[in-house]
Amino acid sequence: MLYHGLSIMLAPVLILQGLKVRRTTPRLAEPEGERVGQTGPNPTLKLLILGDSAAAGVGVTNQSEALLGQILEQLSPKVDVNYALFAKTGATTSSTLKAIQQIDTDHPVLGQGHYDVIVTSLGVNDITSSVSCEKWLLQQQALFTLLKKRYTPKQILVTALPPLGLFPVLPNPLRWSLGKRANQFNHRLQQLILKLNQQQGNQTSQFTMITLPLDNPQPEISMLDFMRQVMASDGFHPGAPIYNAWAGLVVEQIVDGIKSAAIE
Repeated sequence: MLYHGLSIMLAPVLILQGLKVRRTTPRLAEPEGERVGQTGPNPTLKLLILGDSAAAGVGVTNQSEALLGQILEQLSPKVDVNYALFAKTGATTSSTLKAIQQIDTDHPVLGQGHYDVIVTSLGVNDITSSVSCEKWLLQQQALFTLLKKRYTPKQILVTALPPLGLFPVLPNPLRWSLGKRANQFNHRLQQLILKLNQQQGNQTSQFTMITLPLDNPQPEISMLDFMRQVMASDGFHPGAPIYNAWAGLVVEQIVDGIKSAAIE
């Protein structure tokens, strides 16, 4: 309640700061590199990464350093992968949902009939807009339902919102406000994922929330200074160390899923 009250009081300041950040923050390009392909001669796993600029790899120069490339590198000793990336700077949950709904079967990524694992990265552009948490959750649930129906994945790995309260580019109180809002969205998203898993048991797709454990290994510097080291030059997007850690968590879940399927 205190957070909501303070946010209302600070609304004019937050709006002005948000506009200034949008105006002054450098716009980084999406990295070069293949977005569709396979590793090895006989892929046994079909992977789709779906989302926004972080999913697209903004913050590094090539897909080899981005989430997709790091997942493939870490998976390569274990399994060959047929992979696809559908991500765009500025994407929201709503725009991604509409893209999947409107796509035709000839689309090289979204037109596919099945993916074993889908990784989503959506929410930052939602949270920096005026969408309410309730509306966002409904959009997320609609997206999950569509992904399950269209692609019958075994795993849907849902990336939590990043810690916006630690983004160097954001001034206070905007940083504080967005950080609180991100925590709220993540808490409700976790509740939704638990509910979906309980409703379906082990019959269909298993949902898992991926949350980056951003621990500062350098006690002599502040957490904000640490984030400046591991984030991109714009202070808003992931840098290579974050993509590497993010990929590690995704790969851990994929490998666990493969092992579980083998036991069954």
